[in-house]
Amino acid sequence: MRGNVIGFDPDTNTGAISGHDGNRYDFATMDWRGRYQPRHGDVVDFQAVGQRAQDIYLIEPEYVPPSFGQLYFSASGRISRSQYWLRFFLPVIAITIVLQIVIGISAVMGHVAAVAIFYVVYVVFGLAILWPSIAIMVKRIHDRNKTGWLVLLPYAPLVLLLVCSAISAASGGGVGALGVISAFFLIAFVVICIWFFIEFGCLRGTIGANQYGPDPVR
Repeated sequence: MRGNVIGFDPDTNTGAISGHDGNRYDFATMDWRGRYQPRHGDVVDFQAVGQRAQDIYLIEPEYVPPSFGQLYFSASGRISRSQYWLRFFLPVIAITIVLQIVIGISAVMGHVAAVAIFYVVYVVFGLAILWPSIAIMVKRIHDRNKTGWLVLLPYAPLVLLLVCSAISAASGGGVGALGVISAFFLIAFVVICIWFFIEFGCLRGTIGANQYGPDPVR
């Protein structure tokens, strides 16, 4: 029989299921066969023995690949490593390199107008991918079953570094306390970026559904 988990108490290791037959069935942890603790709304298949549910198996929802709009503009759901690399990161890097090469060649050939035009295109492209880059990274973070607010973490030391640099420039520069603090923020930014690359760019997401949606890897 199928049903939905309507509650689970981790303190007592007991819960209840609303069967699709309209009845309520109680269960204990020893009856649960899922990879994680029962959550409200989980769809399950179980054996009904009186008013008790036994041999409860989680029925994981099917992953639906995001549409173009959902992939690039929605911060909800999950995406896999291949979706991140093939549908965003590598194309963005390729376009960025091409634009930089075109700007460089135009500058060497003395085409000032072309340099200006392609530089504007470069800036517009950078602004255009700002939100998609955040939305896609949030979905990768979700795939690792972590809060999407982590996407703001790299920006903290970067902003503080820019503030320190601005204060140092306004005060005449020089290496002092601000220089040491700026170096610390720069190192923190690099360390966070390396961690992001490994954690969200290289590691597989949660196996099976997590609180952010179905597993994108089948």
